[in-house]
Amino acid sequence: IGTAGYAVDRHGYQRAANLYTGQLATAEAGHSRALLRLTEQRLTEQATAQAEYQRLNQLAHQVGVKLLQTRGQLAIAQRQLKQRIPHVTHSDGPRFTGLGPDSLRLYQQLLGYSAADPNADLPSADTGNAGEAAAPTGAAAGLPPDDLLKHAADYGAWCQQLDQQLNSYISLHQQAPGE
Repeated sequence: IGTAGYAVDRHGYQRAANLYTGQLATAEAGHSRALLRLTEQRLTEQATAQAEYQRLNQLAHQVGVKLLQTRGQLAIAQRQLKQRIPHVTHSDGPRFTGLGPDSLRLYQQLLGYSAADPNADLPSADTGNAGEAAAPTGAAAGLPPDDLLKHAADYGAWCQQLDQQLNSYISLHQQAPGE
């Protein structure tokens, strides 16, 4: 009886061990599948993030190249406008103590305003009692046209570069995914 009881106990123990081992194997297989799914999900997320990073990097590079090209174009335009300063002040002549019509047009162009209508918002060419521009004046009389135009050229270039940078950043932000 003892041997039979021992055999039955041993058989029950073996059966329980086999059952536990099967459950353990099933649980391990389930965990392995879950871990594999999680790993695949993370790899997919990483690939998506890498593709988005490359897209944004390329977009930023394109905006940067466009910005450099625009700066180059602005520099050329400003250099050409600055070269016109002596001609414009000479064509206005000594009848103006400040900016004459041609100088004012150039002043507006230097600040980045359109030169589409050369007569828009310009004073009449009435010399009145302006006096002689070539005559020496005191410091209270103001700046000569050459100095004003040179200032407008420098300030206009700076403003136009800031405007272009802002537009480039806005463009970059609008092309980036919605945030």
